[in-house]
Amino acid sequence: MKKCLIIGGGISGLTAASYLVSKKIKVTLLESSPKLGGRAYSFFDQETQTILDNGQHIMMGCFNETLDLLNLIEAKDNFIFQKNLKIEFLHEEFGNINLNADKWFYPFNLLSALLKFKIFDNRDKLQLIKFLLSLPFQSKKKLNNITVKQWLIESEQTENLIKYFWEIIGIGALNSSISKASALLFYEIITQILYRGNFASTIILQKNGLSKSLIDPLNSFIVKNKGDIILSNKVNRLVIEKDNVVSVLTGDEKLSDYDYLISAIPLYSLARIIDLNILNINIQYEYSSILNIHLWIEGLNLKEKFYGFLDSPLHWIFVKDEHFNIVISDADYLIEKDQNEIMGLVINELKRFFPVAADAVKKYKIIKEKKATFIPANKVNKLRPEAETKIKNLFLAGDWTNTGLPATIESAVKSGRIAAEKVLKNI
Repeated sequence: MKKCLIIGGGISGLTAASYLVSKKIKVTLLESSPKLGGRAYSFFDQETQTILDNGQHIMMGCFNETLDLLNLIEAKDNFIFQKNLKIEFLHEEFGNINLNADKWFYPFNLLSALLKFKIFDNRDKLQLIKFLLSLPFQSKKKLNNITVKQWLIESEQTENLIKYFWEIIGIGALNSSISKASALLFYEIITQILYRGNFASTIILQKNGLSKSLIDPLNSFIVKNKGDIILSNKVNRLVIEKDNVVSVLTGDEKLSDYDYLISAIPLYSLARIIDLNILNINIQYEYSSILNIHLWIEGLNLKEKFYGFLDSPLHWIFVKDEHFNIVISDADYLIEKDQNEIMGLVINELKRFFPVAADAVKKYKIIKEKKATFIPANKVNKLRPEAETKIKNLFLAGDWTNTGLPATIESAVKSGRIAAEKVLKNI
């Protein structure tokens, strides 16, 4: 039986392990921390006595790689699926604005929802239709050299459309300012959402914490199929001889009983255990942060599972069983502020949309993910490495590799599946 050693217990590593054990490959997965999930996990918070996600993750029907993985590990029942796209946005002047595609059939239901978005005037709607119709004819070569904002301006998208529609999609999907992000990656996202059928545009949410919904089922699937998962085991160095990784050094251990190795850790972690020049990786990522504010507050009687904010530094609010989770993406400007400053901003913003009393907040928990995602600029996108490396038995996985997607769960899953397939192809 062939053996594969996987370094990293995030979603990409767990995905690779799941696909390999499903093909009867003997897998050992090493994770340096005492938990699985990487940047996507839940934990029990002693202070609030609540299971909290380190960050709320939205999936969509166009996440085909993730859906295939959920089918493989039999975890689809852990998620809530929309029948049609429905998002309720909050605006200080216009009140609640529905983006609701429950009328007509695809693609007219999506078009109808966009045209009924009451914050758009007739010119906005006309320019939006022209832009959507032009998508199949865009030059990918050109898009790979301009930013999202440049593309939108060149395509005569109005300030209203950019502010109240495209920026919302861009910041949510890319976790980056549209003035920095690659137009090509944005093109890939919106064409997948809008041009792959009705289900592709719908929102998918987990029923429980992310660990219970996804990470634990991945763990169980791997173990059930005779894979080994070892936590709190940090890799210190990869030993290379004759274009092969001949051993992996972890503390006092020297591991060499494997045929293939998948590194599923971030690039900055990989650089600590191997000289990146050996792999011909010449890329430097800049990272963007995300703030999650878990809030126990009185006076918010919200009926939907989640809402989007318009014209606000707050981006989303998710309704949990006992509390609310506010998400601020592209949050570098807030990341160094103290909790009182952040909470002052949050409460002042909530008061714009809801009748919130001064003493309404009973408790809160702020989680800062400083390196939540890499900024998907063009120069970075062109240099993202492939799964195969110059080292014959070493393969790469991670949302930072060349998946053609931004740093999302879908990208992480895709990278893990690709790395697993490369291993299987070499057997």
